[in-house]
Amino acid sequence: SVRRQGDHRGLPASAGSGVIIDGVKGIIVTNNHVVRGSGKVKVTLLGGDERVGTVLGTDDDTDIAVIQINPGKPLPAATFGDSAGLKIGQLVVAVGNPYGLNDTLTFGIISGLNRENVNLSRYEDFIQTDASINPGNSGGPLLNIRGDVIGINTAIINYAQSIGFAIPSNIVVKVVDELLKFGEVQR
Repeated sequence: SVRRQGDHRGLPASAGSGVIIDGVKGIIVTNNHVVRGSGKVKVTLLGGDERVGTVLGTDDDTDIAVIQINPGKPLPAATFGDSAGLKIGQLVVAVGNPYGLNDTLTFGIISGLNRENVNLSRYEDFIQTDASINPGNSGGPLLNIRGDVIGINTAIINYAQSIGFAIPSNIVVKVVDELLKFGEVQR
């Protein structure tokens, strides 16, 4: 889980999830809105280990942020799948910490692709799923049944039942590469 600390502007602490993408360097991808405006975040690893994370870069347009922790020893890292090959009806699993309930797994299908006009971020090409995604799942992985990350779950439409959205993995990989190289996405 990734948690922004409350700060001097009185912004409340927010909580979400993240995906370790480099276990040796301790690089984690999450949603920008989870860490918004914060240089440091609290990261709780599976098993309860707590670390301080540094925000390396954020991209408002796609709602992606990259943070780094000191891993201590190499951590298991996720593998990205190819989101270009996704099909409607395909089985998916969402992982996260909804409402502080750690390591919750929900199951569903891809119910739509290339979703736009969702007003979640400026860049819009979402995977729509009926796997339950709640605020604490934000930044966590959407997995195919092989366990590859095919999307990063993002904020839900609060009043919608059983509609969740994820940023496709191919976009995430591109954004993360640029954030690690340049600290920002060059458009």
